[in-house]
Order: sequence, then C-alpha cells, then structure tokens
Amino acid sequence: MATIEEQVELEYQMVQSGIDRFNKQLDDLLEKDLGSKTKHGRTIIKGIVQPIEDSIKALMKDNTQNRNITKRLIQKMKPDQVAYLALISLIDNIATKTTLLTVARNIGVQIETQKRLDHWLSLQDGVAGNMIKEANKKSDKGFDHKRHGLNHKMKLDDIEIPNWSNEQRIHVGIKMVDIIINTTGVVKLDKRINKNRTVWHVIPTGETSEWIKAFNDTNSIALPRYSPCIVQPKDWEGFWGGGYYSDHINKLPFVRVHT
Repeated sequence: MATIEEQVELEYQMVQSGIDRFNKQLDDLLEKDLGSKTKHGRTIIKGIVQPIEDSIKALMKDNTQNRNITKRLIQKMKPDQVAYLALISLIDNIATKTTLLTVARNIGVQIETQKRLDHWLSLQDGVAGNMIKEANKKSDKGFDHKRHGLNHKMKLDDIEIPNWSNEQRIHVGIKMVDIIINTTGVVKLDKRINKNRTVWHVIPTGETSEWIKAFNDTNSIALPRYSPCIVQPKDWEGFWGGGYYSDHINKLPFVRVHT
C-alpha cells in the first residue's frame, strides 16, 4: 500500500515533469528563432507595444522629418502594426545575440512585407485575404517560409508591387531598434571587436535578462503534469488546498473556474 512519503515524491515528479515540458517547449521555440511566441516574449511585447506605437505616430506627424527615409517608407501604414512587427522581429532575434544589421534587416523585411500585403489587399481583396489567412494558420512555419509563399502567389497572379532595397530595409530596421531602445530600455547595443572590426549586436539589458529568467522560473512550475493520488486525497478544509499533500503543488481550488 502506498505511503504519504510516496505520494509526496509523486507530487515532486509531477512538478518536475511540468518543468521539463515547459523548458522543452521554450527551447524548441528559441531554436527556431521564434522568441516572440514564447510566454515571456508575448508578455514583453504586450507590455511595451503601446509606447513604441506612440513613438512611431510621433515620427509620422513630425514635419521636421519630411526627408527621413523611414518616415517616407512607412507613411500611410498603421502605427500599431509597424510597432508590433518591429517587436516580433526583435524578440525573435535577441535570444541568439544577433548583429544589429541582421536584426535591422529582419525588422525591415517584416514591415516591408506588411506594406506589400496591404497593397495586394487593395488590389485583390478576396484572393489576398484568403491566402494570407491560410499562411497564418501555418504557425509552425517560419516567417520567411510564409513570405516566400505569398510572394510566389503574387508573382503567379502578375501582381507587381515594388520591393524595398536592402539598404531601405536596414534603414527602417535601425530606426525601429533606435525607437525601441530609447522608448523602453528592454534591449541595448553591445559593441564587440571581431578581427579588428567593430560589430554591434542587439542584446537584452541586464534587467530584461533577469526578468526573463524569473518569469520562466515561475511559469515553469505553474503547470505540473497532474496525476491521480496514490493515497487517499487530502481532505478539504475550505475552498483551497485539498487533494495533494505537499508544498510542491500550488493550492488548488475546490471548484475550478475559468475567469
């Protein structure tokens, strides 16, 4: 017959199994450069997208910036979309300590693609809308895979929408990185010398790295792989804390509700 000690050991294993599952999902996303799809990535984006949007709006309205390349290229785009796309691309890249030029280009490509899709929608609303919807269902595919597929469809339909030059993409991306750094302080530039050449990388600040670690440590223990008790479940003394015995498991409510 099972003992309380064996039940407590089971509860420890339940928590550890949940941690292993969480870390595997996290590692899988980071290995695919999909940091924006992690829990911490989504939380960061949600927390700072508004001030980024406000800064982009200010850039678009600033009459002293009429010769600014970025302002010209993103004019008439939705500031909230530009902010969101810039943050997605940034968060996807910072886990791998990517160079500033690579981050900037990736951000520029994301924003350029959105502008081209907006143009396509204005020309072929039904066809374009369905294709974009189908592409977005393929969440396991990377952005480049979906982008190439959509570009291929536009080419088949003889839809000619100008591409930005690589220089323009980088210019827009660097401006977005500058806005994100100055507005939020979530990331910073890190100068490194490689074979007598200065290379700039975009990396999380120390505070951001500490927050991500604490966030993931907390969330990794929040969803154990629950198993049936191997002894008589602990009696309920109120609305919380019955069923399991140890402190390894957070106290559960008597009735589970969704809020």
